[in-house]
Amino acid sequence: MPVTLADIARELGVSKMTVSRAINDNPLISSETRARVLEVARRMNYQPNQHARALATNRSYLIGVIVPDLMNLYFAEVMRAIESITRPAGFQLLICSSEEDITRELDEVEALLQRTDGLIISSVFPPTETKPYRKMIKDGAKMVLVDRTMKQLSCPAVATDNVQVGRLATEHLIRLGHRRIGHLRGDGSSVSADRFEGYKQALAKRKLRFEKTLVRECGLLEAEGYEAMRSWLAESEVPEAIFAVNDPAAIGAMQALEEVGLRAGKDVALVGAGNIHYGAMLRVPLTTISWSRRDMGQNAANLLIQLIEGKSDSGKPQHITLPLELVIRDSCGARAKAGTRTAPAN
Repeated sequence: MPVTLADIARELGVSKMTVSRAINDNPLISSETRARVLEVARRMNYQPNQHARALATNRSYLIGVIVPDLMNLYFAEVMRAIESITRPAGFQLLICSSEEDITRELDEVEALLQRTDGLIISSVFPPTETKPYRKMIKDGAKMVLVDRTMKQLSCPAVATDNVQVGRLATEHLIRLGHRRIGHLRGDGSSVSADRFEGYKQALAKRKLRFEKTLVRECGLLEAEGYEAMRSWLAESEVPEAIFAVNDPAAIGAMQALEEVGLRAGKDVALVGAGNIHYGAMLRVPLTTISWSRRDMGQNAANLLIQLIEGKSDSGKPQHITLPLELVIRDSCGARAKAGTRTAPAN
């Protein structure tokens, strides 16, 4: 049988009204009591009656989440973290994929805005094309950007410093003694552009010449990394070290290298970004830049719930930047004793 408010009240030894107020964030309930109630509700797998709640509050208790690729394990981890916050708070998720397509993303956004209380979006829009979203926010839409951001858009966001991601990966290869460092550049998103900028900054800092011929266009998927590296190998000699825009692209590139008898970490130093969970289990474990997808998703969910409940600051929208960590494995030819090293501060 479904768990009820009365069940939770009996478990805690409080009244049903106290439980109801805590779940609905009534200001009469202390933060300590609310935390206890939510913890027991989570443990007992309490599912609120969404229809009754929606009628009583004129809210849907639905949150829309739009990501570029539902099959990407990176975004699966972010969505799981979002749900760990939204479900105990009484919200359900409607999840859509833009498939890296701007028109499809806008269609999904417009459809979800009519059904949900707010959206969490990892946008595929170029960072400067914010006009459609500016109008939606002006009209009252509640949105939080996650992973991919638009700097000119005034809404909360949770992301990494992707320029620093590119710098850290490239600087690590430079410290290993490499001077001709290539880059597998991603798509047209802000993530790819910023990591490319970090790559160039690291070269400039060490007075290494930037060579356009050492940069190859690449998407964000394993198959795209594979095809980009196959083309590179067919056309010219690859450089001694490569920073790939993300882990899937690096893994695809690694496969293409192996097919022609080259080994990552021995013949070509290779670094990715994102620290997807199976990167450590590859035949040649992948060196990468890491950050917490759990913190990313949970922070985004908390920011959106604050917006929905009118608890966010009325000033400048909050932007959360997650700390980075360099995870050193065998693919770059140098393995640290502990396997990881915290990235230096800016």
